[in-house]
Amino acid sequence: MKKIMALSLCLLFMGVSVAAAAPGLTSQSTQTQPLAQNGTFEGSIGYKRQGQNATIVGTMNGTYLMRARGSRFTGDWATENRTGNLRGAFRRHLLVGRISTLVNGTERSLPIVGFLRAQNNSFIGRFMAPVGPALYFWGDYT
Repeated sequence: MKKIMALSLCLLFMGVSVAAAAPGLTSQSTQTQPLAQNGTFEGSIGYKRQGQNATIVGTMNGTYLMRARGSRFTGDWATENRTGNLRGAFRRHLLVGRISTLVNGTERSLPIVGFLRAQNNSFIGRFMAPVGPALYFWGDYT
């Protein structure tokens, strides 16, 4: 029952996020370009989107690996008083993964779901966990 409730809440949060995040995105023309097989990314995490007086609460950086049926990423994040790591997978515009940090000497991990938009070597997106606010992230990748 708890799993069904958690899944229902995640689907609800995804629907609300799409409604909130979609109007600010510009349309993108589809072009077939070979993608790099792997690379690095670095960016910022904040409460508002980039360019909307964003309140930056942290930074993130890491690596990604592109594959035909989905891609993977691993990285680190840091705020003023906490650090941790993140890992997961993305395909097209959907992102799923886990974010973790140390709490009282014990590693705690939360699942995350979100949306991702990448073009011209930069990315923007939004992710959420079962607890805490939904956060925006943006940055550059190589």
